[in-house]
Amino acid sequence: MNDGRYADAREVLERTIREMASDWRPARDNGTTLTVSSWDVDEFTAYTQLKRRDASVSEKVILWIDDSYSKALCHLSAIALHEEKFQDALFCVEHALLIEPDHPLLWSQKGLVLNRMKRHAEALACYRQAETIRAWAPVTHVARALRGQGAVLIDLQRLDEAESAFQKSLELDPLSDVARRELEYLADVRKQQLARKNTAPWFVHAFVNQPEDPLTRELVALVEDLEPIPGPKTIGPDNYTQILSAFMERGWAGFEEAFDLIVARTRPDYKEIKRDLLCESVFNRKAHRRLTEAYAGRKSVEQVIEEARSNRKPRPQ
Repeated sequence: MNDGRYADAREVLERTIREMASDWRPARDNGTTLTVSSWDVDEFTAYTQLKRRDASVSEKVILWIDDSYSKALCHLSAIALHEEKFQDALFCVEHALLIEPDHPLLWSQKGLVLNRMKRHAEALACYRQAETIRAWAPVTHVARALRGQGAVLIDLQRLDEAESAFQKSLELDPLSDVARRELEYLADVRKQQLARKNTAPWFVHAFVNQPEDPLTRELVALVEDLEPIPGPKTIGPDNYTQILSAFMERGWAGFEEAFDLIVARTRPDYKEIKRDLLCESVFNRKAHRRLTEAYAGRKSVEQVIEEARSNRKPRPQ
């Protein structure tokens, strides 16, 4: 896998998993020796310290062997994810969790897969499970779970929570370059947000700058006088929050980027979903014009609201 020879790695891993005994467990006790299939030295050390506090185990030999079948399934999941075979990746990690349901790295892998599938809320829940599933988990495993939470929270545009997660991960794992880079990224985002706050409001930019995508321009004109449809109803609350934040921060370019991350252009219902989402009032071009006129002092807020109400048309049946 490190050399990028994924087909060869898959063959080895699948052959290994076929050899797994039906009663295999991560820890096996034969009376005098406790044999443990730990994923890394940090996990083995943490497990040994835990067991040494147990009087019934403290005198036994604890032997580490590197034949973890749950880890092999996790590697298969990683290969499938690399190949963007998301269902295969999810299948592998869920079967690994059947074998070792309390392994934090498995929950982190499941969170990673679900986040790539745009199932952000489920991904966040998995990463939070990874953080707490083992009280004795090594700090490196907990730090990885926190970094995963931060990545999902960025996708959800919950930047304060994301920053907190990365800070906590860095406290546990001070050598993590990933956490440092993500915190630098968030700092840049903050600067950009502050710069935008000192310029004209988002609706002025949205009104002045037309959508560049031809389909979006067509749909905006098509729906601008129709009854609005709440955005969360069309695409779900988390997805709507992500698209709305991108739109308010970067205008129509942000809208297109965020929408296409959530709804692939290859989907047969891509146009219909985009059309219904654009029925949300916040994307309405006439609303942008009215808000801009109110911002410029040309109309009162009451006039803007009354004009919006009078221009609405019922949706065609």
